[in-house]
Amino acid sequence: MIEREKIEEITRQTDIAALIGQYIPLKKVGKNYRALCPFHSEREPSFYVSPDKGIYYCFGCKKGGNAISFLMEYEKLDFPTAVKKLAKELGIEIDTTKNLKYKELYDVNELATQFYTLCLSKELGRRGRHYLKERRVDVQKLKEFKIGYAPASGGLVTYMRQKGVALERLRKAGLISAEREVFRERIMFPILSVSGRVVGFGGRGIDEHIKPKYLNSPETPIFKKGNVLYGLYQSKQGMRTKNEAMLVEGYFDLLSVFQYGIENVCAPLGTALTENQAALISRFARRVNILFDGDVSGIKAALRAIGLLINAQVDVFVTVLPQGSDPDTYVHEYGVEDLKQKLSAAEDFFHFYKKVVSTDTVEQEVVLIKDLIKIINNIRDPIRFDRYLKYAAHVFDISAETIKREMSATRTVATKPQTRLEITPEEKLMGMILNAREHFPLVKNILKPHDFTEDGLRRLYKIMLKEQDFDIADVADSTGEVLKEKLLSIIMKEAPISRQALLEALVRYKSGIETKKIEAKIREAREKGDDKAWSQYQKKLNDLKKQMLKINWDNVGASSGL
Repeated sequence: MIEREKIEEITRQTDIAALIGQYIPLKKVGKNYRALCPFHSEREPSFYVSPDKGIYYCFGCKKGGNAISFLMEYEKLDFPTAVKKLAKELGIEIDTTKNLKYKELYDVNELATQFYTLCLSKELGRRGRHYLKERRVDVQKLKEFKIGYAPASGGLVTYMRQKGVALERLRKAGLISAEREVFRERIMFPILSVSGRVVGFGGRGIDEHIKPKYLNSPETPIFKKGNVLYGLYQSKQGMRTKNEAMLVEGYFDLLSVFQYGIENVCAPLGTALTENQAALISRFARRVNILFDGDVSGIKAALRAIGLLINAQVDVFVTVLPQGSDPDTYVHEYGVEDLKQKLSAAEDFFHFYKKVVSTDTVEQEVVLIKDLIKIINNIRDPIRFDRYLKYAAHVFDISAETIKREMSATRTVATKPQTRLEITPEEKLMGMILNAREHFPLVKNILKPHDFTEDGLRRLYKIMLKEQDFDIADVADSTGEVLKEKLLSIIMKEAPISRQALLEALVRYKSGIETKKIEAKIREAREKGDDKAWSQYQKKLNDLKKQMLKINWDNVGASSGL
């Protein structure tokens, strides 16, 4: 929504040390600053700020980024709000609509929302209004949710034609398929992004014969189900105020409790909670209260969500409803005050786990404890890991040392993040490149995207080739969070290197790649018994090694032949 050039200007002009120093006390250590991390509990400072590089990084919890991401994380702001706040302090004017990517899709979704809400209010929406009345949903109290109705007769295409919208735009937005409107005879729930733009729709059939009962928009460039939470935009302020999020399963669960004043609630879109959704919740609250249906499937969904939420560094509690109840029916039957009492008496996930999983025998309890160990073993923050470990030992009356031995013996899922955090040679090289941006023209002369074997690094390098002013704090967009952690760690640890040192590293890396290619050809020739080819490739390998020994580094460049 904001021009990239403006974002780069804002991050370039912001003194990141001065900004972060407004929130936490920083101590100068050489060129950098150090502090106790504001994002996790620790006794020894592992949080560093580099004014020269414009980034922060915590070696404990692995959080890192630039000035914008710090504001987003610390003040629980969305991206546009964080950018606007920094821009205001710098006196920079910004336009949030200019060059908006996928603007046509957002506009189409907004017009579709207008159509569906209009239909609900007209005569052709009478059945929709009747259905909502039966479900005891008060549309007037829920105006910010923009609830609508897609009539059986359709009409969206005609409405859009009158607005000058071509069918192709409707197709791209996922509103028509095979020239037929996707949503008919359904209550419509517009799905909003964190910044309040309509990115997709959910629809509930008003008759039981309509299948599927719930239907979401297909994924589009602006709508990825696993990255969005229903109701988050309307509830994010309530989450910030209470520092708690309530997680429910469905649209009606959310709307029913929201209209009775519980305004810190969100819901996944009819699927299991994802890692991205858990991370999204953690931006607005430090405690999550899971309120899923009181049946077997609801309990299983709660169990799946627990591990993801803990790894997102939030405290997890679970409110258990009577079997056969869900938040929607419960609040109407027993009232909001009764529900609030249940919420306030929520159990931490250890006690919930112990209660809902049947352990009639010692062997069943062993299985239960091992399942919990897997969840704890995924926690990256060492302080939180230690806290949960000791708490589990207390709840299940088993020594912490025994649990640690079990973790060491199994080393299943939990060891994977630790293994992945080992730095590979090409990750090390990319860290050097990001740390020496002024020498990037030299890098372009030597390396090609296919020289990186890791997909994330290859994508990142392609972006760097296109965008010379690529922000090192934006690497997660192309690499993912784990690789971002490693690269920021390298950048923070390493001092900027000289052109000569970078050149040597590039050539040695490139020659290593060529060596592996030639060695593969040699093995292939040996297996085929092709002595002539074997001899040729062996000579080529020897020549490459000799070339490396004779390199005049001052003359290496585009004509190096590597």
